[in-house]
Amino acid sequence: MSSVNAAMQNQIASVQQALSISSMRQAMGQTAGQVSKLVEGMEETSQAVQQVRSAGPGRGQNVNLMA
Repeated sequence: MSSVNAAMQNQIASVQQALSISSMRQAMGQTAGQVSKLVEGMEETSQAVQQVRSAGPGRGQNVNLMA
């Protein structure tokens, strides 16, 4: 039963992500490709911050990012 529940949660999360991306694209007046690149950049930044934070306590509290 829990694997079915997990699969349903994954599907719901996927639909929510698609709706969020669609809404962002409409709000920003950008093409799907532009929004895709924006989301990709946000994911890369998030991963970089997580890597810095995992380096040790106190690390990653102040991170300079250029957009």
